[in-house]
Amino acid sequence: MRTAEFELICELAMSPSNGWSIGTFGAIAEFMREQDEPVEISRNASSIELITQRGAMRIAPAVELKGVAWDNLSARGRGWSHELAFCVERPAVSVEAITPMGPDKAAIRAADRGASLYNLGTCQGAVTLAIRSRDAKLNRALEAAAGRSLFDHPEVVCELMRAQPHRIGMSAAGRIEVFQPIPDEEGSSPAGPHTHVLPKLIAARLTHASTAPVPSGWQPALTMHPPSPWRDRLGTPCPFNAEVDRQFASLLERFGTNEDKAIEAEIRDLLMKSGNATGWPKSRRARLKARITLRRFAATGNQQAEVLQSLYDFSAGKS
Repeated sequence: MRTAEFELICELAMSPSNGWSIGTFGAIAEFMREQDEPVEISRNASSIELITQRGAMRIAPAVELKGVAWDNLSARGRGWSHELAFCVERPAVSVEAITPMGPDKAAIRAADRGASLYNLGTCQGAVTLAIRSRDAKLNRALEAAAGRSLFDHPEVVCELMRAQPHRIGMSAAGRIEVFQPIPDEEGSSPAGPHTHVLPKLIAARLTHASTAPVPSGWQPALTMHPPSPWRDRLGTPCPFNAEVDRQFASLLERFGTNEDKAIEAEIRDLLMKSGNATGWPKSRRARLKARITLRRFAATGNQQAEVLQSLYDFSAGKS
């Protein structure tokens, strides 16, 4: 990976405001830390590691990564969020069965090395969600189910819940390790590092959400989730934070897609010329970007954008 881009990744990783994930649609490991949470940070020319009591992350790109930045409409209200994915080419074949991987020699903490690693077969393409275990009963259950789907073996799921092993998200960009317990079906994910394994979403066999403008043939190997300009760290709605939005603007300029930039320029010209909307963009992503751009202008006090935003939001409800 180019030095400048690796330096950027390290800078972003050093900020506790940013969250991170490795996974595919429905199966994902996430790493985040609090502003005042104790953390051990190690860095060299090719990797950076962060270790807390609740989880760990190593970013060590083994191949060239393609950065793609975008913003997303919020499901509620008139806000939006941001993402920056570092992508790799998607391989033709995915591992969709429980697969023993041998001892975890690459564990971030020395004490965890040597425990048995098992690919759960829940991710697509170039990403793996695995568990690391020294529990003999769980390991026997995983060995017995090897070569078959996790979801065909409820006894393995029961053993996972009993043993509460570490979960590991891995890709050519690095790894995320989650030490916190797996919540039961009625429990919510804990604050901090956690995993999601959602069978209904996994069944779609997608590497990422269909709204993400990731180039065809590529998939996210590592994704950064920066602060939202509309929500606090707990997800509670808050007044629009223009500074948070501005901080991501340089990443959108550097890693945004040409389509997104063209739509934003079109909306900007429309507002500067006090013109009228001449047509609704044709692609799904272009429609999303048009709505986000209008929301951004409206949030900063552009009255014409507020009017057009209402019209576009109404039209988009039908698309």
